[in-house]
Amino acid sequence: MKTIKTIKTMKTMKTLRYLSLSVIIILSGCSKDNPDPIFSGKYENGYFITNEGNYNSADGSISFVNEDGIVENDVFVSNNSVTALGDVVQSMSIIEDYAYIVVNNSNKIEVVTADSMKYVSTIDVDFPRYIKQVSDDKAYITTWGDGFGKDVKILDLNTNTITGSIECGSGPDAIQVSNEFAYVCNIGGWSTGNTISVIDINSDIVVSTIEVEEKPNSIKSDANGNVWVLTKGTTEYDENWNTVPISPGSLVKISNNSIENKLFFPLGYFPKNLIIDDSGYNLYYSCAGAVYSFNINSSSLSELPIINKEFYGLGFNGNYIYGAYASSFTESGWSYRYTSDGLVIDSVNVGIAPNGYCFTN
Repeated sequence: MKTIKTIKTMKTMKTLRYLSLSVIIILSGCSKDNPDPIFSGKYENGYFITNEGNYNSADGSISFVNEDGIVENDVFVSNNSVTALGDVVQSMSIIEDYAYIVVNNSNKIEVVTADSMKYVSTIDVDFPRYIKQVSDDKAYITTWGDGFGKDVKILDLNTNTITGSIECGSGPDAIQVSNEFAYVCNIGGWSTGNTISVIDINSDIVVSTIEVEEKPNSIKSDANGNVWVLTKGTTEYDENWNTVPISPGSLVKISNNSIENKLFFPLGYFPKNLIIDDSGYNLYYSCAGAVYSFNINSSSLSELPIINKEFYGLGFNGNYIYGAYASSFTESGWSYRYTSDGLVIDSVNVGIAPNGYCFTN
């Protein structure tokens, strides 16, 4: 996305003694709602945390932690003339100079300047989940629609308008780009899905559908261009409303758009939150109330966790593991930072139900 710079030179004053030249740089946004947002650089060095909030309470928010470990909560509200961000902040992605905040139950994506959180525009879309840039001028948005939707929306990044849609499986969710393809986890929405849609990002056409295990919930690509999918498995309830596991979770390796390997978890483990380190060789995920690591060259899953704590979301950046801890859906949560070996470094108090990260670098 291109930025537009305008330079205005002040008129010469009556005497040379008061002669001055002032340069004002204005970076224009993509919408008439806020045509001239001025970047302040306030949020350039650090990371954002998406706080989901309580369902139907419109108390989702964004927190920012700077390079000194200082947290600023509710930065969308504090930098704009609004009282709330919206209901269920699902995810956030930085694309070029802009941050795209996906607000699921408010049926919208808020676009703001990434370094100042100033409002640019609003993209209306039904139950959006994640947004992923796939080319210089285009992004894909996964959506659930009415909970059983199958659409991936095509977004023009120059105008922030939706220009089309791609039909995938039920409940398109997490998305990853690798080798000119976008891989979409069809988690099933309110039901159950078990496929990965492979989209040619040049033609916007689904070229393959890969059947994996049930409930694919997160996906990453490694240093070799292979794609890894984490599936959660399924449950049902007994007559006393106790959760009963039905199918196991799995870690699936996809190479050249075909399944190369599947590793299964014990029944009832329900793995989620797959992330990968900066090298692209080590995966991390939440499972059975702990965090585990997995080297992409390993042939088996580890039985020993590196962090004995359950997180609502995970992130990795700069050789650190980040864990989002949601104490409840009515109280503020916490974000923890660990070494890649699982040693805790620090923690900060954030918004309600933190669920993910967006790093500025």
